[in-house]
Amino acid sequence: MVRIGRAIVVGAAMMILGAGMARPAAAQGCIGDCSGDGEVTVTDLIKMVNISLETAPLDGCTAGDANNDGAITVNEIIAAVNYSLSGCPAEEATWFLQAPLPTGDDIFGVSFVDGQMGWAVGTFATVLHTTDGGRNWAFQDAPDYDYYAVHFVDEQNGWAVGAAIDSGQGIVVHTGDGGTSWATQGGSVPPLNAVYFVDTQTGWAVGGSGTVLHTSDGGTTWVPQDPATAVDLNGLAVVDQQRAWLVGDGGTIRQTTDGGATWTPQASNTQRDLFGIAAVDAAQAVAVGDLGTIVRTTDGGATWVSQPGGTDAVLLTIAFGDGGRGWAAGDVDAEDGIATILRTTDGGVSWSRQGSGTTNPLFALSTDGADTAWAVGGGGTLMGTADGSTWEQLNPTPTTALFGVTFVTPRDGYAVGDFGAIVRTTDGGETWARQNSGTDEVLFAVASVDPQLAWAAGTGGTIVYTGDGGATWLPQTTGTDVTLLGIKFWDGLVGWAVGDLGTVLHTTDGGATWTPQTSRTSEVLNAVAFADADTGVAVGAGGTILLTRNGGRSWAVRPSGTTEGLFAVVCPNSQVCWAVGGTPDDQNPTQVVLRSTDGGSTWALQNGDPEELVPLYGVAASDGMTAWAVGDYGVILATTDGGATWAFQESGVFDALYAVSFADSDNGWAVGELGSILQTISGGR
Repeated sequence: MVRIGRAIVVGAAMMILGAGMARPAAAQGCIGDCSGDGEVTVTDLIKMVNISLETAPLDGCTAGDANNDGAITVNEIIAAVNYSLSGCPAEEATWFLQAPLPTGDDIFGVSFVDGQMGWAVGTFATVLHTTDGGRNWAFQDAPDYDYYAVHFVDEQNGWAVGAAIDSGQGIVVHTGDGGTSWATQGGSVPPLNAVYFVDTQTGWAVGGSGTVLHTSDGGTTWVPQDPATAVDLNGLAVVDQQRAWLVGDGGTIRQTTDGGATWTPQASNTQRDLFGIAAVDAAQAVAVGDLGTIVRTTDGGATWVSQPGGTDAVLLTIAFGDGGRGWAAGDVDAEDGIATILRTTDGGVSWSRQGSGTTNPLFALSTDGADTAWAVGGGGTLMGTADGSTWEQLNPTPTTALFGVTFVTPRDGYAVGDFGAIVRTTDGGETWARQNSGTDEVLFAVASVDPQLAWAAGTGGTIVYTGDGGATWLPQTTGTDVTLLGIKFWDGLVGWAVGDLGTVLHTTDGGATWTPQTSRTSEVLNAVAFADADTGVAVGAGGTILLTRNGGRSWAVRPSGTTEGLFAVVCPNSQVCWAVGGTPDDQNPTQVVLRSTDGGSTWALQNGDPEELVPLYGVAASDGMTAWAVGDYGVILATTDGGATWAFQESGVFDALYAVSFADSDNGWAVGELGSILQTISGGR
């Protein structure tokens, strides 16, 4: 249980009440209604805090212990605050977002003044601040705008630009105290895309429809300048108070040598949109843009020459440090789906690709002048390099897809995903910690039998194992290099893994050795479930269902009644199983829900939710009557009558959810795109 000081908890609760702020919370009756009078009062909140601190007995407010674990946690206190604000009971299904952290909103701008102190900004008023090089980030309170760029000249003075969320008009905000407070400086212009200050007084901002603004008094007044173009301007590089470049759509490059009194067109040697520019010095600059475009000048812009970058991905940002060392970054590469980062050590003459370790686009770069740099991007992505070569994600949880999740108790769980990601929680998801899987392979599935024992499976025939709660993960020899998509363990010794080409592997020694089993199919097998050590079901492409009654010594193909792909299966007891799937087609998606009541021998099609007709990728069940399924567009369906009816539950997210796990009938988690981790402590009811 997370324990914090009573004054802090009560103070935070009162601040939330006073400000009228609420976060989604899980509903179980009315969490925090200690007296049962239909409302949550301040007295009820104080009771919950005292119980959390173990200075009062739980029986003083059993309604505060939503997950029945014998303790009251911070999440439950926050849920009670929400009910105090919104009233009891909560009618809608309630899942709340635990990750990604610190935010899942797109981050468009980043600025560091040294190796430790930095800021990042993005949509929905996102302003983040770090004092330790990006290891930890804290939100700062800023006006309610979308922010597209930020620049700090020292630890106190910074500016961010963007657009008002409601009107779309361009805005500038300024802080003179390191972000403790931000004040709006400008407005009534098109959205602003870039900002740069030479010192605390002199700066420029550029944006849509040829907008150029200049200030010589720290932003107290902003004066329009004429760049002799009406195209959108996307990037800005400033050398000193007199000299600067700007770039924009259609290969636009403009230069000033007189503080912006005049902006001179320069021939960029491209018609492609340019999104970023960085100056090495007054003579050398490099601009980047659409389809991997890189153009470089060494004569102050008199001539611009195309440089090969080795990519067709859109390049959105560029930054230079000392000695001609720099980076360019941008969209995902079409060939491998991984975000592009390019590195140069010779001022942009030659470029080499670096591994980004993310599938989210990267929108902005910042460097402190050495080999240390930071990149930010979609889905709240925060990245950094300390050696100029190796990039790591700085978010405490991944912002790339999570494909598998398992919980064996309401407090102990694992989630796995892209680039070998493994995260673990021991407090029901109040905190998640990254673990070193020892692999960069995609991990599609995870299974655990107790908080210490877990296995994960993925591409390249990968299976990794932990016997110490994830402190160490060790590879296991599988004898195959096919992709493994599903894994299930009955106990600490007996388990199965399934994957491409009808692969079924079996172990009786905890994975020390894996032995192939004959599956009688060459179809892709996506998932496997066992009701006991003998009875198991595997499902896959083309409506494939396999059944074993002898632990996999023999598998039989069973009729499913569908040719749609089946992506997940669960068997809560020896008789009842569900399998789900469908076709992920934007134009004609299909949804499949199958149920068996005879241990997998026969299957009947159930109606999912015709209003939410999307493919389903994950399924979990707490008993033969109660189950949940998750799928595209954040859809969560639930049944409490064995699947006779399925009800939609509001997830609060709109990207795909790939897996779901319930520790009991109330406590569940779902994971998916952009590192989303959702939790309910009420079965989603």
